[in-house]
Amino acid sequence: MVMASDLYSRDDWPPGRVLVQAATYNERENIEHLIDAVLAASPDVQFLVVDDDSPDGTGRIALERAAREPRLHVLVRRGRRGLGSAILEGFELARARGFAVGVNMDADFSHDPADIPRLLVALDPPGGKPADVAIGSRRVGGGRTVGWPLSRHVASRLVGWFTRRVLGVPVRDASSGFRTVRLELLGRVAAADAAACPPGYAFFEYLLWAAHRAGARIVEIPITFTDRTRGASKADAAEVARSAAALLRLARITWLGM
Repeated sequence: MVMASDLYSRDDWPPGRVLVQAATYNERENIEHLIDAVLAASPDVQFLVVDDDSPDGTGRIALERAAREPRLHVLVRRGRRGLGSAILEGFELARARGFAVGVNMDADFSHDPADIPRLLVALDPPGGKPADVAIGSRRVGGGRTVGWPLSRHVASRLVGWFTRRVLGVPVRDASSGFRTVRLELLGRVAAADAAACPPGYAFFEYLLWAAHRAGARIVEIPITFTDRTRGASKADAAEVARSAAALLRLARITWLGM
């Protein structure tokens, strides 16, 4: 929900069906290149930057660009922070603006904007069965990860195993943040599930867990994930601990209903 203290770009958004979004914090080295790449990926998409009042001026840079680009929108959140809450707020804003599909991606070019059209096709394959969520996956045939140390591969696979075997969600790459979502799905998530929504990185697993419980069809398509080359990761030890605790809460709800 946009608050009075927030900063946001112009209010006259063009009508559209697909909104791509990226949550940012201290991404000034990437943000202008990302804006150019996302808007070039398809003339039919619009782009929303949800910035958590970055000290390095990421939000200011995006706001300046949005003043000249009708397909670019910016929300600079003040007084709140968190990757998961930023993504959810962006999706809710897109739905309120009449968009039918939201695409989430990282802001550090670990996700290739050129893959956006492929994710959109996976949601509505010609002659195939429509999906509610399409994940850009590193863990299906043809998917791969470039530039990660062994420790991150192990952690990612453990989260994937936990999501499949403990939370019961039939996906291989639950922690991938590159995904398309039918925004009407947000209205189908049970209130009890919404109350379990974590504000941080565990939001990725939460959304799939809640979608699966709501009867959503989830598909995965292969992507190449390339570790960032500019800027610094925000996933520190404290965030890892918070995410682990959030996954355990989801497991408790799954198995004990509480």
